[in-house]
Amino acid sequence: MVACLGMKRHLISFILVAISALPAFADDSQSSIKEIYFNLGSHTEYYNAVQNDDSGGLRKFDLAPTIGIGLGIPWKNNFHFLPEFNWVLPQTAEDSHIIINTFMLRGDLGYDLFGWLRLRLGTGIMWQNQQGRAGKSTQNNGNSTSTFYYPNENRSSLNNTFDLGIETLLDQYSIRLQTYTYSIFRKEQRQHSYTIFLTYFWDK
Repeated sequence: MVACLGMKRHLISFILVAISALPAFADDSQSSIKEIYFNLGSHTEYYNAVQNDDSGGLRKFDLAPTIGIGLGIPWKNNFHFLPEFNWVLPQTAEDSHIIINTFMLRGDLGYDLFGWLRLRLGTGIMWQNQQGRAGKSTQNNGNSTSTFYYPNENRSSLNNTFDLGIETLLDQYSIRLQTYTYSIFRKEQRQHSYTIFLTYFWDK
């Protein structure tokens, strides 16, 4: 219960900081929000750090559908403030006994290096929720078998990430590679994830 309250405080603080920062990023000569954009992509969690086959191969790409929405807020000198919310659609683990939802609450500072190329730097909160569906399974344990039980409870975790992105702009569309670094200052705990996005921009 205490952990859950702590996570809610982190989320509320992030939202309040983002909202309070909007006027500072807005260009006085334009509307505060220039565009709304919609993301569709695939998320790969913990690149090259999770075994994904019996031969010891490590995960480099995962087909995990992701959708999202964001705002484009012009600043000046080709800079933009780009807050967004993404949702990695429910994934299953342990033979569907666990359902995993991942939510990303993010804020980027974007710089249009050229008319067709945007660089992004920002931070985000990764909120992962795991819902156990109970049940059990019997697995080989050397010379015999063992029974493993799955939880019947809801657990959540929050992580702060350092994010970098590069985006190719094509009229009202873009293709983006967005990376997320966990525990950037702790080498032994550092992990990397990434998302490939196709984005549609709706001009206001």
